[in-house]
Amino acid sequence: MRSYNTTYTDEKELDNFIYKHKLEKEENLFVQIFSSVIDANYCVDVAKSIKEKLPQAEIIGTTTSGGICSGKMYGNTTILSFSVFTHTSIKSKLYQINNNFSVENIQKELLLDNTKAMIIFSDGLKSDAELLIKEICAIAPEIVIAGGRAADKAFEQTYIFTENEYSDNGCVIATLSSENLLVHSDYILKWTPIGKEMIVTKVDGPILYELDGIPILEIYKKYLGDDIVKNLPSSCIPFPLLVNKESVVVARAPITLAKENAFMYAGKFELGEKVRLSFANIEEWTVNQHEYFEEIKSKAAEAAYIYSCAARKALLGDKLMDEINILESLVPTTGFFTFGEYFYQGEIAELLNVTTTFILLSESDKPQKDKKLIETGIEDFDPIKKALSNLVKVATQELEHLSTHDSLTSLYNRREYLQRIKQKIKSAQRYTTEFGLIIIDIDFFKLVNDNYGHDVGDEVLRRFAKVLRDNVREDDIVARWGGEEFVIIADHTGKEDLIHLVENLQRKIAKVSFSPVPKITASFGLTTYKDGDNSEEIFKRIDNALYVAKNNGRDQYVLG
Repeated sequence: MRSYNTTYTDEKELDNFIYKHKLEKEENLFVQIFSSVIDANYCVDVAKSIKEKLPQAEIIGTTTSGGICSGKMYGNTTILSFSVFTHTSIKSKLYQINNNFSVENIQKELLLDNTKAMIIFSDGLKSDAELLIKEICAIAPEIVIAGGRAADKAFEQTYIFTENEYSDNGCVIATLSSENLLVHSDYILKWTPIGKEMIVTKVDGPILYELDGIPILEIYKKYLGDDIVKNLPSSCIPFPLLVNKESVVVARAPITLAKENAFMYAGKFELGEKVRLSFANIEEWTVNQHEYFEEIKSKAAEAAYIYSCAARKALLGDKLMDEINILESLVPTTGFFTFGEYFYQGEIAELLNVTTTFILLSESDKPQKDKKLIETGIEDFDPIKKALSNLVKVATQELEHLSTHDSLTSLYNRREYLQRIKQKIKSAQRYTTEFGLIIIDIDFFKLVNDNYGHDVGDEVLRRFAKVLRDNVREDDIVARWGGEEFVIIADHTGKEDLIHLVENLQRKIAKVSFSPVPKITASFGLTTYKDGDNSEEIFKRIDNALYVAKNNGRDQYVLG
């Protein structure tokens, strides 16, 4: 695989570029056009010109708020990217998102058995991008997805296009299919949460009205000061809201004012979601970029496509080059600044904002271990700001720990468990995965407090909690339900594995010294997620199972 990227000036320069790289001789040719000229006819004409010169090429394009080419950022330029594959076939098509649109058509027309990657550009203002990626992931769960929403400079008009047509309410998709193609995608956020978590209490899709019952405008004024209202919404963009979406943290930046002093964001919220304000921790990213480069250069790569948020560019300015140079140090880079970034790999399927996403492609399994990081030479911020950023970060982490963890055992608290179980059920419904749930009650714990005192009882609880925490997997959730009761969410666990986990916990508990208490045992109620369960139904099963275990003599488990 080879990648050639250039800025577009005129037909003559394009002819010279094609001739120089002998592109007319290449069979498997993928072309991306990133146009800062927000003119649909111009965009189609550029694509049509390329198609006439390179009829074998598959071409997709989008309008942008700026482009990325060979390690540089451009504002008012059209970028052309030519990817030459040896063993990979490309298919592409534009879809109008209307009443006749169906993702099943994408499956029929673009997907093969060996499709490895999908590049999606959609309009930036009209279509439901979050719904689009969810529906596509449902039909293509094994395919890595990258790309972004089209952009402009004023949130007025965006287009996606091919050499034949354009749309301001649609998507254009290219699929890359090969047994030899290696694909790796990742994202860079580096926004640090600040302050307390707040609950979304009034929302309509991307329009956010209230947090914790307080109007969103008042939230910004309270935490960022009255001056924040002087230049809305741009004054709030440096402080996006962070939302935990299952296994990924998503930033949501305001893009415009809506009615009733509400803000419209570049992505949806759900009623009851927890969000927090955040800020760009540039200093931490500057320190850690060498470490990240060492990690990423172990990946096989011959080209990198970058899809980064327009808001991120506006906020970071030249410091964004730190991220771009990490990739340009490895392979040729190209991409554009978006109104939202598509990201899907594994179980993460989200429309991201204020984020840099990228996809590495290679038809060779050779990593880039001999490459060196290109230094930007851009000065860091002053040491006082750096220290204050670290102070805010650490203080916020401590506050977060206090709000989500039990003060005695340091396990998750009941409130956090209730949030996690709801998230786990949503994930199980979306990806048809399984998980187990366990409730544990220390047998005759009241006698410990009565006979040895509450200080000894507290120490027993701490030791017992440590046994649980030390003997589950990293992805499992252990929480204190209350008193001497604990709950465990066992990730990706069926009945047999769940029983094995409980029996192992019984053995570990029996080996621990709870001195001066001579012996501690526990009763267990356990179950696995069933299709259609909600958090109350699944808990009722383990609670009933625990009741049976205790009535049958304790120191045992019952599967509900």
